[in-house]
Amino acid sequence: MAKYRETEASFGQGLFLSVNLKEQLLPGSFEHMLDKIIGTTIDASVFDQKYKNDLTGASAVPPSALLKLIIYGYSKGCKSSRKLSELNSNNIIAKALTGDMEIHFTTIADFISGNSEAFNDIFIKTLIFCNELGLIGGKTFAIDGVD
Repeated sequence: MAKYRETEASFGQGLFLSVNLKEQLLPGSFEHMLDKIIGTTIDASVFDQKYKNDLTGASAVPPSALLKLIIYGYSKGCKSSRKLSELNSNNIIAKALTGDMEIHFTTIADFISGNSEAFNDIFIKTLIFCNELGLIGGKTFAIDGVD
């Protein structure tokens, strides 16, 4: 009878792996381009006027990180702020897009509801830009919660 090695770790045990987050965003992918254009080609400074924490208060989550997470989440069918927060906690691409920030669902919901007009404008600009590059062909993106 053949003799085999025993596995050294149980399948329920976690692994500690070294991960370079930016290497997870593969060049030529929608996610890579999203990371590159939000904050550079597509200006996110329109959201800066909403923050009044320059002298006191905690640091805010950068609008560019929220935009990247939300648009990426929408591309994956995640429409609720809770699902987007969960995606950010469990998906390595979402972690790379946000710089591994833990973003609470209320922060996401407040951002979307408090900036709907500016968000819609950036969402459309992003999709037009990515579509011109052929990065989203055939996918349906919606911001109104309709399936």
